[in-house]
Amino acid sequence: MPRLEPCPGCGAPLGRQACQDLFNDVALRVRALAWTDSMKTWRLMHDVYDIQHEEDFCGRYRGLAAHLGGVCWAIEFGGAETGYRALQQLIERNPWGGRPYPPAPGIPKARGAITVASLRDLDEPQLLISGVDRWARSVWVAYADLHDLARGWIHQALALPPGKYSPRAGQGQGSSEV
Repeated sequence: MPRLEPCPGCGAPLGRQACQDLFNDVALRVRALAWTDSMKTWRLMHDVYDIQHEEDFCGRYRGLAAHLGGVCWAIEFGGAETGYRALQQLIERNPWGGRPYPPAPGIPKARGAITVASLRDLDEPQLLISGVDRWARSVWVAYADLHDLARGWIHQALALPPGKYSPRAGQGQGSSEV
């Protein structure tokens, strides 16, 4: 039987495609359960998975700000929808312009001791919530060198006037959807 290489993003002993398939399965289970705050858990799962697989889902400032900023917002600021909308407004403004990516000191090689594989057999809402929280905190710790940067994005986003910027509608008009 051939030995699977670990997933290059998170290190799970599944291989890359099996890791993605497992994430898709867990994400569908979270959505199907539809308990109160399931969307918060679903969103956090996506952000965590995306920064654990940064090369596939980020790869530039906008993606990193969306997903690392999303994990920061969820863990340190409570994860209310208003913060995600503010973060999206900041991303639409693209304040990073032509700055080189990745930001110093770079994307960590090890991106958390816990992977999506830890959620494989969880199907009860409280177990999934706890499992996603443990996973998110493990990955957040792995990104410790970029915490100040992510917090800065959150503070920049919260300083923007709500709903006053949308590149599709022009500055000063419209609203920004997540």
